[in-house]
Amino acid sequence: MSYKSKIFILLLISISSSFLSSQDKNKQGTNINKITEDTILTRMVDCNALFTLNNRKIDYLGKKSYVYSEPYYLRAYNSKKDYSVFQIGKRKNTKPFLYVRVFTFNTCIKKDEVLEFILENEFRYRINNIFDPNCDGYVVSRVKNKDIKALTESNIKSIKVLTFEKDFEFHLNEDEAERMKDELQCLKYNKFKFK
Repeated sequence: MSYKSKIFILLLISISSSFLSSQDKNKQGTNINKITEDTILTRMVDCNALFTLNNRKIDYLGKKSYVYSEPYYLRAYNSKKDYSVFQIGKRKNTKPFLYVRVFTFNTCIKKDEVLEFILENEFRYRINNIFDPNCDGYVVSRVKNKDIKALTESNIKSIKVLTFEKDFEFHLNEDEAERMKDELQCLKYNKFKFK
């Protein structure tokens, strides 16, 4: 028997033994794999599709480029004629922000905890307004990582805007709540490519 044929036979034996041992491991581990595949539900979200990047210098926000999501146009639950727009965004090298505009004449907003998020598990979470007190209905809130963590534990059921005169409550349907949760998580984990 030549040297090459001995090496070939040894190689063939080692490959066949490793193949047989891997099949035995697969038979033992199939139940575990099935359980983990059946119980773990993952959903992939394309963060770049959720946000629009604005790099045009004439449209800079505070002299910085920014990304923004599609706005939410909601009618107040406790009033038939009051509307609001909610939009999530992020400027370059800053924390994410939530922009709110209440379209009601003479809506005066203070510079305190004016946004209250009510989650499905009845947990209430408040966020401060960083915009100056105004009677135009503008609210801008900085959303920190701890805020995102608290808001993404459960779906957001409604958002309450607290003003001097009255409180406006805006309900989100399931799709809007899921989209807002995805947007907040994208802003926390995704690195956008600003110019």
